[in-house]
Amino acid sequence: MEMEKKTGSLVKIVVPIIGAVIVVAAAVAYICLKLADEMRYNEKWADYDECGWH
Repeated sequence: MEMEKKTGSLVKIVVPIIGAVIVVAAAVAYICLKLADEMRYNEKWADYDECGWH
């Protein structure tokens, strides 16, 4: 009985922490992918900056 209480309280602490870590990792991955996409886009159109097309 005592072990079940400790295990239950441990799960209540660990699960939200793991969830928060997953959310933060997903947010960082999203930001990195958006920055990489923006850099690729700017690289693609860099040649056209000088001629006035973009």
